[in-house]
Amino acid sequence: MDLSIDPIQERLAEAVDTVLTRTGAPYAELAAIGVPGLSIREEFGGLELGLSADTMVNDRLGYALEPLGAYRETVLALDLLDPRNVPDSLLSDLVKGTRHAVTVGVHTEPSVRADAEGRLHGVSECLPVGEIGAAVVRTARPDGGTGWHLVFPAGPECRVRDADRMGLPQLRLVLEAAEGLSLSGVDERWETALNSARVRQAALLLGLARRAVDEARAHVNSRIQYGKPLVELQTVAHGLARISGEGDGWDLLAHETAWQCDNGRARTADTALLLATAAEHALLATRKCLQLHGVRGMLGHSTPAAAYRLAAVEGLRMGTPAQLWRLAAPGWRR
Repeated sequence: MDLSIDPIQERLAEAVDTVLTRTGAPYAELAAIGVPGLSIREEFGGLELGLSADTMVNDRLGYALEPLGAYRETVLALDLLDPRNVPDSLLSDLVKGTRHAVTVGVHTEPSVRADAEGRLHGVSECLPVGEIGAAVVRTARPDGGTGWHLVFPAGPECRVRDADRMGLPQLRLVLEAAEGLSLSGVDERWETALNSARVRQAALLLGLARRAVDEARAHVNSRIQYGKPLVELQTVAHGLARISGEGDGWDLLAHETAWQCDNGRARTADTALLLATAAEHALLATRKCLQLHGVRGMLGHSTPAAAYRLAAVEGLRMGTPAQLWRLAAPGWRR
């Protein structure tokens, strides 16, 4: 298998970088180059280019410290849905990126319950910021099982509330006897959709880690300590070299796992392992960046502090590394 980056991926990465240097709304700018439609299924109006393209997009978003999580949530929600369940007008907005879909109770245990009449009650976990047009909700049923519902936020029964995690803006859905369209067939698509979602999230975290390493490298080459650049201290140079080398290895694993998903070969153990290592690596890289910058790195507006906050929040969005390692463990027993 060839793991080298092909010309299309390179051009896509350059296009995302260019978009993120503009002053317009990021989602609108990304939509102009086909995001999120790149990996959305053709039956939804997307290009269905697969995870190999999506991995490059998320890697560059992570490097730019622009997570834009509503983009990944939209793709995941559409992976779970049947096109017949989504109104055409909403579907067009989702593909264009003017509105977004989110998932509730997909990465965590259900926090929303469905009563005997099928109405939904509860508050969602923290969700990425964006104009929410639809929510795919996994609910706890009165009989102890789980169900799936599609909810269109509107009115007092289903409203969006501002929230935050570690100072980063987030959203929550508040459902009070909200009506939802009952969905069937989602369980059959759930594992495949989650595998792809983990690869996208891992790519974001690895891009974020690379940015932290680059920031740290630039700092230690210019910071004079004891009459010489900080990088000339052996512990500093060796520590950064180790983290940088590990990151290169995880990048290769991300592209390999994306290829496996695109060819129907990925297992839950593979994608869980990738995301667990990416989350741990992002936290390690951003902590090292903070440490090497010293007090300057701890300032709220600094790049090291911003990278660490993003790694802490995004690294837990689809479960803790410990939970992911438990998912990975059965598949790696030889």
